[in-house]
Amino acid sequence: MTGAGPSLLIMGLVPLQRASLVVIIVDAVVIAFGFVTGSALLPRPANLVLAVISMGLLVSTVVLARGGYNFEHPTLPAWAVVVGVIAFFGGAFLFAFPLLTEPASGSFEHENGKYQEVEDGVVVRELTEEQYDAGRAAGQRGAAGLALAFAGGTFLYAGIRHRK
Repeated sequence: MTGAGPSLLIMGLVPLQRASLVVIIVDAVVIAFGFVTGSALLPRPANLVLAVISMGLLVSTVVLARGGYNFEHPTLPAWAVVVGVIAFFGGAFLFAFPLLTEPASGSFEHENGKYQEVEDGVVVRELTEEQYDAGRAAGQRGAAGLALAFAGGTFLYAGIRHRK
């Protein structure tokens, strides 16, 4: 497939895979931005929206692509398998690792010019701006990781299901 442009690579995908690929790309940009800059790219509600969209795509795939599996003619070129596997397992790792390794912490808030960690309505500690940004970026990586795992799973799953 030498000389194949990006549009030729994407043309073989079903619409649910294309939508999942868009979510994967957005999540990858959000995660990379957080790692590079150390701050969150999106506000908190946007992270929730990404996760809900990913879960909605998975539900849509299950509902719309019934009828068994198509292993003889899947819509999964080799590059799609690599992207889907990295997205699924990478997203699951980014979501689960902080939950399993870091002590429970409260939420990070910025009030009256102060950065604080608050747990159950009580200020636990004062934070520097860098600590605040790092905490928000870590939270965003976890939320984007969850969305990335769902989108990666949908991307792979939609490629092996029979179409109606």
